[in-house]
Amino acid sequence: MNRVTLQLNKRRRKTTSWRWSFALILTPALLGGCSAERVESVDPRPSILLVVIDTLRADAVSTYGAIDGTTPAFDALASGGIVYRRAYAPSPWTLPSHASLLTGLGPDRHGVGIAGRMGLRAELATLAERLADAGYQTAGFSENPLISNLFGFEKGFEQFAARSVEDAMNEENNPGSSPFDIIDEVAAFAAKRDRERPFFVFVNLFDPHTPYLIREENRFLDPDVSAGDLWTTDDLKNAAYRICDRMPSAEELKILHGLYLGDVAESDAKLGRIEAIAREAAGEAPLIVMATADHGEHFGEHRLLSHEFSVRAPVLHIPLVVHGIPDVPAAEIDLAVALEDVPASVLDWAGVEIPPEFSGRPLPIRDSVPDRSDVDLVAVYSDATLQEPSNGEGHLTFSEDAQNLKRSNCWSRDRVYGDMVALTRWPFKLIWFENYPAELYDLSWDPAERSDLAELRPEVSGPLIEDAQRLARELGLANPNGKVETPSDAALEALKGLGYVE
Repeated sequence: MNRVTLQLNKRRRKTTSWRWSFALILTPALLGGCSAERVESVDPRPSILLVVIDTLRADAVSTYGAIDGTTPAFDALASGGIVYRRAYAPSPWTLPSHASLLTGLGPDRHGVGIAGRMGLRAELATLAERLADAGYQTAGFSENPLISNLFGFEKGFEQFAARSVEDAMNEENNPGSSPFDIIDEVAAFAAKRDRERPFFVFVNLFDPHTPYLIREENRFLDPDVSAGDLWTTDDLKNAAYRICDRMPSAEELKILHGLYLGDVAESDAKLGRIEAIAREAAGEAPLIVMATADHGEHFGEHRLLSHEFSVRAPVLHIPLVVHGIPDVPAAEIDLAVALEDVPASVLDWAGVEIPPEFSGRPLPIRDSVPDRSDVDLVAVYSDATLQEPSNGEGHLTFSEDAQNLKRSNCWSRDRVYGDMVALTRWPFKLIWFENYPAELYDLSWDPAERSDLAELRPEVSGPLIEDAQRLARELGLANPNGKVETPSDAALEALKGLGYVE
């Protein structure tokens, strides 16, 4: 597969925003008799850079206090920006979370990742489309092959480029071998960008996603760990199968986590370089930079690895920082926010009306203002796994063989089978399971979700269970006879290449 590069036809667009006043074209009279040469107006709206670091859990970011030195570029944004301490993803994996991030809709509205649906529906408007219609120059660049035209994520971008599946797979064995260089792609856009329009640039950085790379230099590994160790070569590639009773030893988990942090540091370095390019491209105009993640990763918590079979904190709690909102001071926000709040915020900064159908709403910029206690945060894990067509009729089939092999050494207490819904009504989070009793946690004092309160607090868990069950029915979860949309052969190959399809 060749690298996906799309250059959409540019067209002149007129913004209808009422929030931003535009500089007037000065007339000779206003200039006191100066030359009648026409002076062009300048669009005062901010340019916006949105960077997603794939698979970045919140506590891997130094700003969040668990570890030092992983993310200096992110930390620099945080030092002068707004840090959201309780930001959550709507899904434990890439496609559904990006669907929310780029549409402003929750899983219950866009349906991506539910019962086999992998791509954005054609009728769903994306954030890039809305900004393009408002006069923004839009560009998207993705190191993750799934965030591409294969699944509809190029919609609305005048320029879009994504790494191919082949390049991503080759990168595993030969780091640096990919012809797709996201820094070069962003720099090329910046060099030729339309200076008369503000820009919206979306970037996906893929480094922390499995399989983690063995780097020549990784200060997050002990010096005595060799790249030739068995764990860092063969067993590492099968980490997704080493869950429950197959869980690696504490020492092996430490190595695995160190490899991951090395990848986190690499993606953060790219974040810093991309931010610098964007600042130079914006010139003296305002630039808002947002950095976040699509989901996190397990490292032994609840006897799990990777980001399957879970709607627990390690895969849903993500970092989120915003830097450069005009006239807004630095702050730390402890209110719970969701990834689908991002599009509403971006449109608000751009002076574009927020559609009433959005699930999200603008992020708070001051703690406790406005009150968000009435906001339910929803996350979904659908246990239906796409497989290659195998019945000779071109239809997708659901096969549990590969997934069950991963879970073959798990027990009922691990709760890894079936669909799951996480419903957070702050400070309580309920996890509804298709096949097990629900769990309830008070995140205000138990963010790691270790103390199940479902039976102790029935007055809280009861209503939440009813709401979660209703939501599961509306989503079509636990329904093996639901209609499944068939992705293209290329889309299936992309899912296979990244381990989502066997």
